Amino acid sequence: MHRTHRRPGRQRAAAATAVAAAAALGLTLVAFLPSPAGAATPGTVSVPGTFNSEIGCAGDWATDCAQDQLTRRADGLWSATFDLPAGSYAYKVAIDGSWTENYGQNGTAGGADIPLTVPAGGKPVTFVYDPATHRITDDAASRTVTAAGSFQSEIGCPGDWAPDCLLSKLLDTDGDGTYTWATTAIPAGSWAVKAAIDRSWAENYGQNGTAGGADIPFTVPAGGATTTFGYTAATHLLTVVSGTGSTATPSPGPTTTPPGTGNTLGAIWTSTGTTFRIWSPDSTAVTVGVGGRTYPLSPVTLGGYSGVYQAVVAGDLKNQPYQFSVGGNAVRDPYAQMVNPGTTQGVVVDSGSVLPTGGSWAARPARTNREDSVVYELDVRDFTVDASSGVDPAKRGKFLGLVQGGTTGNGVKTGIDHLKELGVTDVQILPSFDFNSTVPNWGYDPANYNVPEEQFSQYTAPEDRIREYKDMVDAFHRAGIRVIMDVVYNHTAGKDVFGGITGKYYNGTDLSGTGNSVDDGNPMVSRMIRDSLEHWVRDYNVDGFRFDLLGVHYSTNAAEWGSYLNATFPERQLQIYGEPWSGGVADAAEAQKVRYAAVPTLADAHVGVFNGAYRDAIKGGTQDAVMAYMNGGGTASSIALGMRGSPLAAKSTGRLADTWNPAFAYDPEQTVNYVSVHDDLNLWDKITYSGATGGATGRAGRIDRFATGMVLTSQGIPFFAEGDEFLRSKVVGGNYETAKNSYNAGDDVNAIHWGDKAANAATFAYYRDAIALRKATPALRLTTWDAVRNQMSTQVNGAVVVSSISSSAGAPTGYDTVVVYNPTDSSYTTTLPAGSWTKVFGTNGATSATGSVADPLAVTVFRKN
Repeated sequence: MHRTHRRPGRQRAAAATAVAAAAALGLTLVAFLPSPAGAATPGTVSVPGTFNSEIGCAGDWATDCAQDQLTRRADGLWSATFDLPAGSYAYKVAIDGSWTENYGQNGTAGGADIPLTVPAGGKPVTFVYDPATHRITDDAASRTVTAAGSFQSEIGCPGDWAPDCLLSKLLDTDGDGTYTWATTAIPAGSWAVKAAIDRSWAENYGQNGTAGGADIPFTVPAGGATTTFGYTAATHLLTVVSGTGSTATPSPGPTTTPPGTGNTLGAIWTSTGTTFRIWSPDSTAVTVGVGGRTYPLSPVTLGGYSGVYQAVVAGDLKNQPYQFSVGGNAVRDPYAQMVNPGTTQGVVVDSGSVLPTGGSWAARPARTNREDSVVYELDVRDFTVDASSGVDPAKRGKFLGLVQGGTTGNGVKTGIDHLKELGVTDVQILPSFDFNSTVPNWGYDPANYNVPEEQFSQYTAPEDRIREYKDMVDAFHRAGIRVIMDVVYNHTAGKDVFGGITGKYYNGTDLSGTGNSVDDGNPMVSRMIRDSLEHWVRDYNVDGFRFDLLGVHYSTNAAEWGSYLNATFPERQLQIYGEPWSGGVADAAEAQKVRYAAVPTLADAHVGVFNGAYRDAIKGGTQDAVMAYMNGGGTASSIALGMRGSPLAAKSTGRLADTWNPAFAYDPEQTVNYVSVHDDLNLWDKITYSGATGGATGRAGRIDRFATGMVLTSQGIPFFAEGDEFLRSKVVGGNYETAKNSYNAGDDVNAIHWGDKAANAATFAYYRDAIALRKATPALRLTTWDAVRNQMSTQVNGAVVVSSISSSAGAPTGYDTVVVYNPTDSSYTTTLPAGSWTKVFGTNGATSATGSVADPLAVTVFRKN
């Protein structure tokens, strides 16, 4: 986490184009459809074609026949429905009863005939003409869907529950499988409806899209209220929205989320209407502006939430900008799924409906246990922005640059191919949701939690930006790599991010060191965080989260978030961990926050923490010039504890009495072991800053390999930062001070320079070998507190730490792996258990040798034959 300097509002491309509002499909319905504004209003519109004689005209291609005329609707479009027999036909649009002005395919003046095929048995076909574009659509290829229910006699049908009455027919005018119909003719009262297919009850759908299912109840609050019906062919879900103006009245029973969306607050889109919801605990003056009009929001009861206001605006608002206002002040939508950059405007989208390019997700990389992970931290920009990455110029520093295959530099693999060669299982991506700063900056100043950062995008269209992020995740999965998001819910870019809505989003006393820490002690703030996490797992298919300053948050909330996500997505085996400290500020509620002491209470939720105690035991301070065990100093007993995964002294899920007890893990998956991260001096800079010399092939290089070897052979989850594997340095011109806190430094400091990989090939090989060893050695990946206790014997012999480990719970003392940490400058001869053994790993990586001599200043691993 870094303290960042905010700059007043980004001005990256942004003001939205307002879309004019129009009444549609009824006298009072609020809808937003393609506007015919600017188009001359025709006197008449007809559809002359080869079917004209079938509908009563004297002949075909009749421009002035009374039977093929369309009727102008309230929204300015023209439409009519004709019963046509089965067959193949052709038609065009004629204006004002003659061929003088006519339109064919794609709205082309005098263009080609428009083909039309009516299926066997015939059907009523609805035509809709837009005078602004001159395009006409028909639903001949669609099925006939009617809203059949108890209200039909009220709108002019011969009776109720009449599937063949076309007065309540829903239209799919663009062929996308979404059908809609709206009316103001249903009187106030409680009604019921089902979706009937092809004018009969042979195929019908009720509640939850169930074939032949229960009637769907709905309430019309007042006479003249607009009621909009929407049917989705793919799911068979029929939705009903009814209300005066733009405010919907829910059906009897609790208010629920629109079917299939998974969203609760924000802008919840369907093709027939968008539900706008926002939490406003302090003000009742809540509005939303969309399409050039402003609509009041009203209180709504929503299970699991309080203080929520809602409006439902009918019509297809996809990609429309919208603006919430609270107490007369424009505010951002904390749940926005897309935004206009540099503004407080959201954009109506349904991120869940956008699929990766190709239309489906790749299989998620298989993993048996969380301890099988090897996590690699990277920044979207830093990883590929330098030309040495070999990434296409347009993709450098972008989401898709991370996953461009086939890249090389200086004769070595770069980018995602490098990660595959290295063997990591997970990438942890520094903040990739919308942040306030201008790159180069790591983005620890969030503005919109549910929106991909546009500076990492090659696109501007909302759905393209959503798809791009999903393509990145999908490509990582195809490469066998899981994706962990670095999330910053402990603070925002400033209190103005959410403060205009209510001050209840923030703590009274800052806990993050940024001046605006978020208060998840408020149940609605905690719920916002949980909903945001679910959004990224559900819609973007990510595999876990790294929490910046998890210590700002209440441990009970962290447990609830983890438990909920794991219960909701049990097949994902999500990876969830964070920093168990705050921003160095005294916290009156510290006993309730995430610290080492709280980790046992998070075990059932599968939430872990960064092991700062083990980090410091290995390398010393994060910014000082004093090295610890990795250079022969420190305390061997602290290393022995970390090597074992920092297990609890006694197995329990209760909170520990000592806030910073380094023996905190109920399960090895709860300790993330590391010596290098984006913060502070990275490993190589720490080593050189502390005075080690000799470069990669001398003592400094040995120290680097020793520290990394410990991380990769300890129980728990190993983690390292981008470029560590080839001695990345952020020191430019001897400037270590910038390297200590380079969150906003230029590309000359933070960008990965891929020539380092070729220059330090031996170091890369060591990291690669250590990862392969870990993957091939179950004894290095024990999965329970009991396994560590029963199957691992650890001794401290002076400065040397030796562990004998069994990979079999059935033979806990049948040791098959011995790991030696030797910080001295002399070889160490260890006593191996009985049997034949091979030295498989030493100071330079993979090896194969006999004997029991452990290398100096190195990790040595012996394996039983």
